[in-house]
Amino acid sequence: MHCIRLMIVLVALFYTNGLIQGRTTTQTSTNIKDYTKYLLNIMEVENEYKLFLTYMKLHPPEDEKMKALYNEYFSHDAYLSDLTEIYMKYYTLDDILKLIEFYSSSLGKKTLRLHHDINKQMEDMMLNKISDYIFTSTDQGFDVILPPVSN
Repeated sequence: MHCIRLMIVLVALFYTNGLIQGRTTTQTSTNIKDYTKYLLNIMEVENEYKLFLTYMKLHPPEDEKMKALYNEYFSHDAYLSDLTEIYMKYYTLDDILKLIEFYSSSLGKKTLRLHHDINKQMEDMMLNKISDYIFTSTDQGFDVILPPVSN
């Protein structure tokens, strides 16, 4: 009987300590999923996912049964769930919280805002380099065989 009372007192102390310090005392495995999804929303990963689906020419079909199957595999929620699982393999809860703090800061927001533009500029730069390489190689008498372009 004393053991049960002691256990109740200890649980109450830990819970109170967590409240006083402003921390929750729930399971970290569910917290890390929630925090990771929150982080991914802050990072606006859905925009890159939409671009990827467009690039791969994956669009929701008209047929309702096919649309349900499409949504099961390619919906934003399915993507977010899959990406959350991947993040949880490589990041601890503490890491996720620090990333949330960073991406919530002015520098983090700037990083997110400029990310697409920086990638686009790099893509343009690489296309120019490839073009220069092809023209320079051809001018020097080398045959450059390009891969076929498919639509």
